[in-house]
Amino acid sequence: MKDYYVYIHLNPSNNEIFYVGKGKGRRKTSKSSRNEKWVKYVSNLTEAFKVIVLKNNLSEREAFDLETRVLSKVDWHYEDETTNILDSEPNVNNGTFVQICFGKSINTENNQEINTRFKNSTDEEIIKTLLEFPNQKIMQEIQRDFDLIFDFFHDNYDDLEEIDQDVFIGIESILDSINDLIERYEVADKENIGEFVVDLKGERFDVELLLNESPKGLQEIAIRKMLNWIDSNLKVG
Repeated sequence: MKDYYVYIHLNPSNNEIFYVGKGKGRRKTSKSSRNEKWVKYVSNLTEAFKVIVLKNNLSEREAFDLETRVLSKVDWHYEDETTNILDSEPNVNNGTFVQICFGKSINTENNQEINTRFKNSTDEEIIKTLLEFPNQKIMQEIQRDFDLIFDFFHDNYDDLEEIDQDVFIGIESILDSINDLIERYEVADKENIGEFVVDLKGERFDVELLLNESPKGLQEIAIRKMLNWIDSNLKVG
């Protein structure tokens, strides 16, 4: 049944998004079973928090995917400080969830002015912006090709680590950095692939530095795979 929805909680004084969630029934307005950061934030509000449903009539899987994208958009691109503890990918069959914390600080205890993205926006404008992902299709295609390199790295993890520890750490660091880069541009609310290419050039410089370390065997293969992948994507902008 498609009885799930994705919703946000906002500070009514400045439209700061402090929570992104999914649920069904009355979950969007419920104050029960909230994490400590949410409770602390709400306790400092001078009036009731604001609730906006972004999209309804979703399956649990669809709701989870949209919740993740919206939260990533807020986390990467806006000043808003979320209180989320985001569920990792759920096992729908057995209901198992693992929790990871986004770790942003909450600003309700001081007088710092938050330059929130939607301070002067209508609810309709907020919904429209949060549901737009203009780079999503092209970045998902880029991600699919990049995942092949990630798979190679993890399939050969132990062997790669044994060759040269410093080079191994460098490869892993660059892979994580590129993965974050893809995620950040995938959830942007504007078409800015050209900026992605510029940032990717910076990653290429780091890959070249690793190649100058004269890596051996599988490490050289992994580095050249990254270099070839980057060069093939420097044309997308």
